[in-house]
Amino acid sequence: MQQSVFPWFQPIIEIATGQVLGYEALARQRDASGEIQSAGGVFSDPNLDRETRLELDRSVRRQALTALAEAPEGTCLSLNISPQWLSERTEEDPLVTLQMMEELGVDPSRVIIEITEHGGCIEQIRALAARYRSAGVRVALDDFGTGFQQLDRLLAFTPDLLKVDMRMFQNGAMGHQESALLHTLGDMASRLGCKLIFEGVETPEEFRLALQCNASYIQGYLFEPALADFLPIDAKQAEVNQLLQGYLERMVEQSARRQWHLEGLHSQLLAMRELLLAHDGEGESALSQYCPDLAILRCFVCDREGHQVSPNYNYRDGQWLSDSSVIGHNWSWRPWFYQLVAAEDYSRRILRSPPYMDISGGQRCFTLTLALDEDRVLVVDVVDQLGGDAGVSPQTSFHSDLMPDMS
Repeated sequence: MQQSVFPWFQPIIEIATGQVLGYEALARQRDASGEIQSAGGVFSDPNLDRETRLELDRSVRRQALTALAEAPEGTCLSLNISPQWLSERTEEDPLVTLQMMEELGVDPSRVIIEITEHGGCIEQIRALAARYRSAGVRVALDDFGTGFQQLDRLLAFTPDLLKVDMRMFQNGAMGHQESALLHTLGDMASRLGCKLIFEGVETPEEFRLALQCNASYIQGYLFEPALADFLPIDAKQAEVNQLLQGYLERMVEQSARRQWHLEGLHSQLLAMRELLLAHDGEGESALSQYCPDLAILRCFVCDREGHQVSPNYNYRDGQWLSDSSVIGHNWSWRPWFYQLVAAEDYSRRILRSPPYMDISGGQRCFTLTLALDEDRVLVVDVVDQLGGDAGVSPQTSFHSDLMPDMS
């Protein structure tokens, strides 16, 4: 029975080198016609008792660890272990996978333990994850992002790797919300010191999205399905380099278009600034005859403490409308405000925020801030007509030689 379920190996590609970093061991079996198929259903088969399922699971792990001896030197092996099995172990119980590794002479640094599924006692999982790590084994949190309940695991132990399954986004269009979630996961992994693996990557578009989300590794049908045998370590380098070159060309072109558009907006901001100064900040009279770039959504003025001292001036259908209900709001806590005020070249700098969704209009926007004068800051919300995230950092800034120094 145990030999009826066996491991095949799906390559995990390291983006920076293009090399095959390692493999995830996936359970396989033969159907009645002899065709290879996933054996995932075996481990949840209600017709099999718990002990049989556990022995099958351990058999697949042992076969995979035995096969690792045939893999190219330096490649690693990723093994899935259900929290159910981990939760049933106490701190005194031996860890069977570590015993297997010792018996087979497997270097622990070549093994990654993936904590999969949901459920299981968090405290026990944390303690056992620590035991794996103390033995030199890395720990990954699998399918991260499929449920916020997984945040408790992330808080319980910070894994070495986070795995995000791209397939959870494949049932619908990749809109701003889905893209924002993936970017947030990438940012969180970076802040926690985890490396990010995107699995289920099937298309060049998904590969590019993974790159934008700070992925370190890629796994999926874009490169290979699970295989019976191991690949040479450099088998995918040419393919990865070609994809990276295409990504670079695409992002350079997007960045150039964005910079060209921003330069046009800078002229608009300077013109708006001069009009407001000429009318002592009285927006309605200053802007009444001013027709801005269609991307400019609204503007307002704050004092140096962050308090909004003007209405919102919204440009709609060829005319400026004012909303005084926001006067007095305090924006000092926004990075695009305090970073400008703190800048030594306050009078010459323009800051641009990361993109966000404007709640009132449901449009993707970013915010530009510049000094109106020594005491006031001009804030301009702009529709992000180009979309994408080319050239976007947590906060971007630049100098404008066209702006007179007010110091």
